[in-house]
Amino acid sequence: MNSHPVAFTFCRQIPWCRLALLWSLASLFTLAGCGKRENAGQSISPPHRASSTSRPGDSGSTIAAGLSAKIKFKTENGDTAFSLKPQDDGAKLVDADERELARFNLSGSKLKVKDANDLVLGYIVASAGKYKIKNASQGVELWKLQRQDDGDWKLEDEKDQLIYKIKKREYGFEIEDATETSLFKVKLKDGKSSLRDTSDHTVFSTKDQVPTIAVSCLGFETIESLPLRSALMTMLIIDAGR
Repeated sequence: MNSHPVAFTFCRQIPWCRLALLWSLASLFTLAGCGKRENAGQSISPPHRASSTSRPGDSGSTIAAGLSAKIKFKTENGDTAFSLKPQDDGAKLVDADERELARFNLSGSKLKVKDANDLVLGYIVASAGKYKIKNASQGVELWKLQRQDDGDWKLEDEKDQLIYKIKKREYGFEIEDATETSLFKVKLKDGKSSLRDTSDHTVFSTKDQVPTIAVSCLGFETIESLPLRSALMTMLIIDAGR
């Protein structure tokens, strides 16, 4: 005798196709519930996002190099002297009022220097710890900045005559002339880099991240052109980020 007459009667009244459908639905709900229990406590990885600094196909961009943000230089009294602003093809030099003083166009390891009127002033050419400043036609090598094995640097003219020694110090660098007379010091202290004269007065300073050897370029007074000195500094900054 069947111990469940009501259930038996109910099953007889429902066609087999309906029973199959109910069984399928019940199986689906069971599988869904298992899937949720298996995934409980597991974090879902966010979709990969390309870095905001990547620029596919833009081989000359400084965004992926050391110059990725505006660098502002101030005088001793805190006034803005000039700034370096990154561009897609290099950088530009602007004064305190954001007026363009020069533009630096990067192509590989070469920086073309142009003034505000688009006149070419010269080129900075970099290669393995050596930086050459060439004239507008690139036919004359005006100056050469080169790193030494001991960490010091030297600046020579077109005749390979020594102009400056840039000596490594605990605080940064010291710039001396060919007779080893001290001219400037570049100090890094509390996140601020400063070019200081022999009286320890600040000539230029910045709180932006800049290699101290790059700041040293601002003390190369034998290079009378600020755009050329700034371009040399810019090339060192760019290389530091490569």
